[in-house]
Formats: sequence, structure tokens, C-alpha cells
Amino acid sequence: MKKILWFLIFSFNFLMLNGQKFSIEGTVSNFEKKPVENATVYLLKQKDSTVINYTSTNKEGKFSLKTNELSEPSILKVDADKLISYSKNFNKIDGSVNLNQIELDKNQVTNIEEVQLTVSPVKIKKDTIEFNANAIKVRPDSNIEELLKNIGGVEIDNDGKITMNGKDVDQIMINGKPFFDKDGKIALKNIPADIIKNIQFTTTKTKEEELSGKTPKSENTTINFTIDEKKNKGLISRITAGYGSDKRYEGSGFLSYFKDKAKISLLASSNNINSQGFSNDEASDMGSGRGSRGSAGNNMKGIQKSTTIGVNYSDKLSKEIDLDALGVNHVNTNLEMASKVSRTTFLPDYALRTDSENQTENETEQYNFNSSLKIKPDTLSTIYFSPSFSYSKTINSRTSKSNTFRDNELLNKSESANNSQSENNSFTPNLHYSRKFKKIGRILYASVNTSITENKNNNLIKSQTLFFENGIEDENKKDIRDQLTKTQRQSNSYSFTTKFSEPISDSTSVSFGLNYNSKTETNARIVNDFDANSGQYSDYNIALSNSSEEKTNQLSPAITFEINKKKLNLWASANIDLTDVKYHSLFNGQQYELDRNFTLPDYNAGFQYHVSENSRLSVYNSASFTIPASDRLIPYVDESNPLVTYQGNPDLKNAWSNRTNLYFNNFNIPKNINYHINIGFTYHHNDTTNFSYYDESGKQFVTYTNISGNKSANVGGGFSKTFKWGDNKLMINPKVSLNYNYNRGFVNGQQFVGNSYTFTPGISFLYDKKDKINIKPSYNVNHSFSNYKNYSVESIKNTYQTFRLELTNYFLKTNLIFENDFEYNTSSNIAPGFKKDFYFWNTSIGYSFYNKMFTAKVKIYDVLNQNQSVKRTIAASYVEDREDLILKRYVMFTLTMKLNKFAGKKL
Repeated sequence: MKKILWFLIFSFNFLMLNGQKFSIEGTVSNFEKKPVENATVYLLKQKDSTVINYTSTNKEGKFSLKTNELSEPSILKVDADKLISYSKNFNKIDGSVNLNQIELDKNQVTNIEEVQLTVSPVKIKKDTIEFNANAIKVRPDSNIEELLKNIGGVEIDNDGKITMNGKDVDQIMINGKPFFDKDGKIALKNIPADIIKNIQFTTTKTKEEELSGKTPKSENTTINFTIDEKKNKGLISRITAGYGSDKRYEGSGFLSYFKDKAKISLLASSNNINSQGFSNDEASDMGSGRGSRGSAGNNMKGIQKSTTIGVNYSDKLSKEIDLDALGVNHVNTNLEMASKVSRTTFLPDYALRTDSENQTENETEQYNFNSSLKIKPDTLSTIYFSPSFSYSKTINSRTSKSNTFRDNELLNKSESANNSQSENNSFTPNLHYSRKFKKIGRILYASVNTSITENKNNNLIKSQTLFFENGIEDENKKDIRDQLTKTQRQSNSYSFTTKFSEPISDSTSVSFGLNYNSKTETNARIVNDFDANSGQYSDYNIALSNSSEEKTNQLSPAITFEINKKKLNLWASANIDLTDVKYHSLFNGQQYELDRNFTLPDYNAGFQYHVSENSRLSVYNSASFTIPASDRLIPYVDESNPLVTYQGNPDLKNAWSNRTNLYFNNFNIPKNINYHINIGFTYHHNDTTNFSYYDESGKQFVTYTNISGNKSANVGGGFSKTFKWGDNKLMINPKVSLNYNYNRGFVNGQQFVGNSYTFTPGISFLYDKKDKINIKPSYNVNHSFSNYKNYSVESIKNTYQTFRLELTNYFLKTNLIFENDFEYNTSSNIAPGFKKDFYFWNTSIGYSFYNKMFTAKVKIYDVLNQNQSVKRTIAASYVEDREDLILKRYVMFTLTMKLNKFAGKKL
């Protein structure tokens, strides 16, 4: 690893020696001779308007734009809000330039054609950061996911989770609307980057905030891609077919038609390489088996065959009615999984080791329908209706076996075979209404949310569990089962919310709200043993059968106080939850009743402070009570698992938790620097935890109790710095996080204390020379350490290291693309029988022809045939090493046809 670090340092210094040589300087003021802060200054190539570099003015209106020597004509532009843009032409740049004072006049133009409009590379306005897509260099035929990967502060992990400045991205929109799905994965993989005009990052809004125009308070981020108006009328289509070794195949088709506000998209896919479908990315789709540029160590577990077909439609139906989304899709999957697990459970005086192996085959057929309709009956009212329905059917077969040891002495062993069939239905019609009044800030909001779900499952199980004493089988404890279990669960929930907001002043308001929730849930489990005489599963097992019905009603009055100023947004909200729970159940022929009433307070508060135009501080604090699950309060003994017996505790108390998070981020446009810091702390009181003990045969008995004092803390941050010169771009991204957990619990009837630390530093680079080469090296370390009191061990530690190198070469004017992804993983501490380290390498070569309408590609997934999924988990009371079946090496040839037409022109 030291050689790798020296290589990264050498590469960084070499590239820095080739940085910008000259600068263009000046001072920007408005028509009143006052300095203009945050005006965007950028240099464009005259021939194709490519952005060479950009910066912004400081508080004094001064700027300094770095550039390399230019022998071709270029244009310098200065943009500021509500002011006429400034531009200056350069035939060439062979030295530094000082433009002295630049004065921008007030924009009073009424005819938009009288002035040439330009789009700044970066704009920051309140909680929104907007990037001009044309200023982000990506390779030809990239999708919009590649745009995100080249924006500082954005991270996409191996599972596709996106964060921006440390905040989770929970919503991706196209032109402000969902595209097939809320998480936007289909959009990220399929919409080409060259039709995007702007990329906006903003705080995620609740439906109330969206309809009423209130300031958002969420800790999450929404990304919105805006399609260029000139390309908002046309057709996008891609068809891919591929076949390879080991009978691996993939095929997909994607078609999307845009016309002003109307958009209809069709997609279809079928493959057996674990692809999500629709992830084809021309020649650089390195390995669909793990998604584009995924991680070997975090692959999807198992081998999946999937077939998907879907249609999505959105439109502006009239002046009053906006169809945000109307989508239908069908998914059929067949997933084969296998795992090997070794878990060591630490008890106060000794440790138990359980070795197990599992094999599963799962086939699921699913249908989804979702829609959303926005209606504006007048200028002050908005109605939003979003019904959705889903149906799925699953057939599952699973075999497993396990052995439990104490000091290498066998205590028990188990084998089982399960075959199940299940059906799931859900219907969720949601209705929202918002009414504004003539008095600014006076708002009425109401919503009705309904959820109706049903689950049916038939499970046939054949199992044998044997117990041993001094190595000899104990016939009296043997557990043999041949049973058919039928379960049915129905849940109907209804929620009504109303809120009235009244302004106290121009920046202060108070809101009064009332929320009512009602939920009814019924569960039934019928177990029948096999009757040898009749040859049927007709012998009713009263001990394992049960039924229950639960009704919950909750009324929550709330009050919220808000202050919204130019630099400060502050809020505090408090509510009282008046809850009534009625629970009736029948276990082992005995009836149990539960009737409880709770009056519990909750609150949340926070503020968002704009330290400057480019930096922001956010603090969130909340506290809430949690009522124990009703089935944990019933003192019924559940022996459905032959190795674990559960019993409820009617004396459980309500849990309380307090959570505080702090976020700070700064985007320094002049220096191309973006950094963020996150700090969090959570405290738990009266948490419900397991109180368990083991008998001499290794069988576990579990009840529940309350424990206080558990807490967790985290601190992390990231830094991004971008250097640009000529056609070169270098981005450096160091990051670090530290997590701490204090856990108190019970093992074998005794309390233990565990302190766990996880330290994860990392660094990545991105170097791009336009249409020549793209290099992305990264190095990450995950070091975990735990120490214990009243345990059979004092401490456990493990260090997991990952080095990745992504290399893309472009030849023949980007028609020929050669790509290699390399990864090395190593773990310092893992159980015998599990591989400690491995190498992972993908390679592909693709050639585009016929005006890049077609792309032929050969790719080799897992060239070294070493791919594996091995993971060590260090928890409060155990350590687990796990290895899963994943996709191995294959070679595949694919052919992709792409046809894009905008406003009658092929692109």
C-alpha cells in the first residue's frame, strides 16, 4: 500500500507542475458603482462555447481567473443577477490580463431577443446550488450519472447511494417530476448528458412545503435535472443485445419521447448478469454484473435473472391540471443465493461458534402502478392526488444447515428445508390540499393518507434439530418437524392531517396542526403437522398457531414556530401524542388482552444559517418516544424456532431518544473548493433490548427488557478541489469519518458494555484530458475496533483496505474506447476458511461507428476469476464472517444501437 500512496503523490505533483500559467483579473461593480459579489466570471472557447474555466467575484467585486496559454479565439463573460452580462473577446491569450473596472448596467430589456442570454457555470441561491451541464466535461455519449460523478461534493457508493456534501440524496427529478421511480436510478442510467441544461441540488421538501411554498427543513437532498428547452422536443432510443460465455446474456430497449411538457418513456430488459436493467452506457459499461463501475467486495449477493417492462407518462393536461407521473411496470426475477457464515457469540464466561451454510432460490413476479396528479382550481389552491398499487407473488425454496460449538465441542446441529409461496397486495391513495390566502403567509393545508396491505404465505418446512451432551446425542431434546404453516396479515391505516399557518410579521409565523392516525392490523398463523395416517397436513399444532388483532388510534395536536430571514431560518415544533392501543391475541389456546393509553410529548427544532453566499450551517435536534411493539408485551412463549424461544415482557417501558445533527458546507467558486463537515449524536433511554441466556445445549431463550445509556456519535467531512488548465482537469477528494457506539446489553443473563469505533479515511483523484484519457484512482481504509467489559474477550479489531483504479482511454476521435477497472481488497482479521484478500479486474473495448449510432463491444468481467463477497461484521455481542455466492468471470459481446432526434435533427 505504501507504493500505491507514493504513486498517487507523485502523480498529483506531476500534474500540478503543468497547471495554469496566466490569469485574467478585474473588479466588477454595478450601475451604482457598488461592488458586485458572487458575479460569475467564465472563459469560453469561441468555436463551440466550451467552458475553459470559471470563478466568481469576492465581497469587493474582485476576481482572478486562471488559464493556460490559448492560441484560439475565446470569450470572457461576466454574469450577475438582474444585471446585463459583460463579454470580451480574445484572439489569443499569451499572458496575464488586467481588465481593471467592469461596470454592469441594470437589465431593463423587455425583448429577450435583444440580448444574448448566457448560463453561468455555477449559481448559488439560498439552499440551491445549480451547475451548468455544459461546463462539466464528460466523455461523449455519457449518461447523467457521469455528470454527477464529476461534481465536487457528490459521492456515489457501491450500492448506488448518492450523497451531496454529506447529505443523503433521496429524490431525483427530471424537469421537476419523477422519471419512473422516485430514487431516479432509471433516469441516471439512461438519459444522455448532452440534453441536460442545468443540475440543481436543493433541500428535499415535504408535500406540504412543496405545495405551500414553505422553507424546507429536511436533512436530505433532491437533485433535479433540467432538459435544455431546445432539446425538449424529440426522441431518445437505445437497444442493446449481448451474449457471452457460461450462457450469460443481456438485452434491453429504451425509448423516450419528449414534446414540450409531454414525455412518454418505454423500457424493457432481460438478463442473467445481475443487471438492474437499463444500465447500458455504451462502450464504458464495464460489467453489468455489478452495475457500471461497481465494487467487487460489495456486489449484489447471488446470481439473478430478471425481466422488466415498463411505461411512464407525464404531461401538462391543461392550464389547471398537471400529470406529474403515470407509470406501470412488470418485473420478474429469479435469484439464486448461497452463503457460508461463521458467527462467534461472546458470553461472559465462554464463546459459542455457529457455522452455517444456506442455499436459496427465489422467484418473484411483481406489478406496480403509480400516478400523481396536480390540480390548481384557482390561483390560490392546489390539490395533489397520488394513488399507487402493487402486487407481487413469490416462490421461495431454502435449505440450511448449522452446527454450534463451545470450545470445539458440538452442542447442537440443525438441518432444514423450506418451500414457501406468498402474495402481497398494497394500495395507497394519498390526497393533499393547500390553500393560500390574500394575506401573505396565511396558509391552510390538509392531507389524507391511506394504506391497505395484505400478505398471504404458505410455508412447508421439514427440519431436524439434534442436541448433544459430552458429544452424545440427547434423544429427549431432539426436535423434528414436518409442518405446513399458513399465515395471513392484513393492515389498514388511515391518517388525516390539517395545519393552519398565520404570519406574525414579515419573517415570523406560527402554525397550529392536528394529526389523526388510525391503524388496524390482523395476523393469523395456522400450523398443521403431517399426519402419516391420512397423508395430509391435517394435525393441528395448537402450540405454534396463533392469531392477533391490534387497533391503534392516535391524536396529535402540534404547534410550530418559524422565523425565515434572508440569512437565518429557525423553527421549533412540539406535539403531544395521545395514543390508544387495543390488542387481542390467541396463543397456544390462551387469550391475551392489552389495553393501554399513552400521552407522550415529542419535539424537533433546528436552524439553517447562511454564513455567506457560499457557505451554510444547519443544526437539527429532535426527541421522541417509541411505544413497545404489542407482541413484545404479551408474556406468550413462542417456540416456532427450535433453537430460539421468545417470551414477551408486560413491564416494558416506552423508549425515548434524542438526536442532534450538524452540517456545514462551503462552496468557494473562485478557488474551485468545496468542503463539508458533519457531526451527529444520538442518546437512547429505556431502549427495548433482548435479555437472553443459553442452556448447556446452546439453545437460546430470549425475553425483553429496557436499558438506558446507549449512545452513538459520528463526525466526518470531505474536501474537493478542482484544477483546470487547457483540456486538462484534476479533482482531488480526501474524506474521513469516525463513528463511535456505546452499547450496553445482556448476554447469558449478565450485562455487558461495549465500546466500538470505526475510522474510515479515504482519498480519490480524477484526472481527465479531454477525449484522451480518464484516470480515477482511490484508496479507502475501514478500521474497526471494539473493547468490552464483562465479556469472554476484551477487544476485537479489523482493518479492511480497498484500492481501486479506473482507467479509460479514447482513440480515433473517441470512436474507440478501451477501459479497465482494477480493485484490490484485503482484510487483516478474518476466520479460517475465508479468503483474506483478492484482486478484481474488468476490461472492455468498444468501437462506435456509423456516426456513433452503433457501438460494438467486447467485455471481460472478473478477468482473474477472483471475485468474491467476504465480509466481517463486528456487532455488540458477536463477530460474523460471511461469504456469499456472487457472479464470476464471463466474456460477452454486445451491440448497441442509439438513435436520438431533437427538433427533427439526429444527434
